[in-house]
Amino acid sequence: MSDNESFLRDAVLALGVPEAEVAQAEMDGTLELVALEKLVVDGEPEFDLGEVAVHSGLDIERIRAFWRALGFPDPRTDERVFTRSDIDMLNVVVRFIDDGSLDQDLALQMARVIGSSMNRVAVAQVEAVEAQLATDRASGDDGPAAGDVAVQAAEVLPLMPQIMELVWRRHMGAATRRRIVRATTDEGEIVCVGFADLVGFTAQTQELPEHQLAEVVGQFETIAFNLTSAHGGRVVKMIGDEVMFMTDSVRSGAELALDMAHTYREAEHLSDVRVGLASGRVLERDGDIYGTVVNLASRIVNVAFPGAVVVSPDIHDTLSGDGGFAFRSLRSHYLKDIGRVPLWAMRSADDATDGPFRHERKRRSDRNTFTLSYTARPVFEQLGEALAPVVPERLRRERGSGFDEEATTEQLEAISDAVLEADIDEDLQVELLADIEASRRLHQLEVEAQRRSELVDMEADRRVVEAELEARRKVEEVEADARRRIEDALAEAEEKSRRANDDANRKVAQVAEVAERKAEAAKRDARRKAKRKTDRKRRDKDKDKD
Repeated sequence: MSDNESFLRDAVLALGVPEAEVAQAEMDGTLELVALEKLVVDGEPEFDLGEVAVHSGLDIERIRAFWRALGFPDPRTDERVFTRSDIDMLNVVVRFIDDGSLDQDLALQMARVIGSSMNRVAVAQVEAVEAQLATDRASGDDGPAAGDVAVQAAEVLPLMPQIMELVWRRHMGAATRRRIVRATTDEGEIVCVGFADLVGFTAQTQELPEHQLAEVVGQFETIAFNLTSAHGGRVVKMIGDEVMFMTDSVRSGAELALDMAHTYREAEHLSDVRVGLASGRVLERDGDIYGTVVNLASRIVNVAFPGAVVVSPDIHDTLSGDGGFAFRSLRSHYLKDIGRVPLWAMRSADDATDGPFRHERKRRSDRNTFTLSYTARPVFEQLGEALAPVVPERLRRERGSGFDEEATTEQLEAISDAVLEADIDEDLQVELLADIEASRRLHQLEVEAQRRSELVDMEADRRVVEAELEARRKVEEVEADARRRIEDALAEAEEKSRRANDDANRKVAQVAEVAERKAEAAKRDARRKAKRKTDRKRRDKDKDKD
């Protein structure tokens, strides 16, 4: 055991870690991480849920809800996981809730945002420590002392609250300013939302070792954040091989999208990106954005060619009169859960004047080209002198004797011959030749896939048009049949109404005739009764005279 390792072991023991746990950490190679864990913990866990409830004035369920919102698992009732600092934090929150300064639901929402953000910061810091340790061990160089990595990480801790507060204040000011600008401009709440998708990332994940894949992801994220910030936008989130961004104006979003397409095309070790862009109103919540505009942009990126920027009708309508951009119609495309939408390929007006409206990477892909794998490029660079005669100067990098990523079929054959003639290990020759052949076949598959994709797209458009015509024809037939049925129904109803009216008139006449007969009979009966009464009266008078 070296002096540095011995020092680290003694330091971890002094922090109160049991000797058995230290021995296990040494076997696992995680002693530095154990030291870091102990250095960052602010106090020892000594309180359970019931004790925290007593000290904070919160009931157990509210404590659990707040703890979950921060991103921590539910503690058991008798589990001592809370420190004195945890209780102090809860007391502050309770005071703000009690005096009405902070709504309880809002407190939980902010806890979720803070917990998620702090988790990302912490994970990134631990990954940085692991990466430094892995680099030191792989190089065989002592580098920093074994314990220095953890100690240096711990020394940064006092600075973190200051840095976070400063960054938070700056972002708070920027977010407030953006809202003010939106509220005082003609566009109002209209924003520009974009997705940039790294082409071929799935294949790279299968090809690259883990540390090289991490370098690719890191380069992809770095470019995305740098460009978005430079254009006054905001990276909403990274989704694997995709970045989602937003700007407060359509023009700045369009410039950012074009800048991304160009920068990723020129970036070493990265493939092209395809970019989808849309504009409109969004719902912003917890740092994320939602709405139909987001769904539209995410669907558009899936139909874009590598290196291309494809935009929605709103983007086209807003910028069509702007001399800085050029557009080419891509016809209407069917977008999942949205329907058919007219789309446009967008390009800088300066680039559009240089030639046909198609992307530079797309023009190069029309040739039979191949791409060297990430692991093969360094070997080809070492063989630069042997291969230099067969590669044109335009394929060289500005510095060094290495080669660019692409070469024609003829150059590929010459490179293969040079590899065979080179005085290198036979196994390495086999690997390089296999890489060249695999890359050539991969390109052929990509060209064929692109061709098939275009044919499928054209066939899909044809079928959609036929379906629309057939649907229109059927609608017209249904409408004509419906009109005929309605006319027949109206005629039938009119006839039934006439017959009902005639029948009603006949019945009324019959009733009137019966009533008239009864009236006449009643009159005759009344006359007879009156006659009998008058006769009886006269007879009575005659009797009285006698």
